[in-house]
Amino acid sequence: MLHAFTKQECAPVSLQKKENKMFLKALIAGLLIAFGEVINGNIRVRILNKRLGKKRAKLISFFSGIIVIFVICWLILPWIEPNNYQDCIYIGFIWLVIMMCLDIYFARYVFKLKWNKIIDDFNPMKGNLLSIGMVFLLFCPAIVFWLC
Repeated sequence: MLHAFTKQECAPVSLQKKENKMFLKALIAGLLIAFGEVINGNIRVRILNKRLGKKRAKLISFFSGIIVIFVICWLILPWIEPNNYQDCIYIGFIWLVIMMCLDIYFARYVFKLKWNKIIDDFNPMKGNLLSIGMVFLLFCPAIVFWLC
């Protein structure tokens, strides 16, 4: 009986372990980024909105969020040990999934927002920069990999 092997099954055990290790490290880093972004969001909602207004607070929070992502990525990417740009996009995708789930969870179940409001939060045409931040999050590991 013939068995179709996947690339994963044919890969050397050490390569599979390295990929699993990279995944776990990327997951840990993604949770660290999520923690940093929750703090960033809290500062925006609790302090900046009141002092600067919602529109200006969103803009400042967007740039501070980019800085949080970049700094954590810069510090932690060598620990994750990507070998190439494909690994970096894989890491960025893990982070993107974590942040999308976190943002949607908080919007829907903590803040009780309706789906149309959640979708609007991702729409840059309505002045919301969340989707642009998500694109940056996806490519940040590749940018840092390129800079190092």
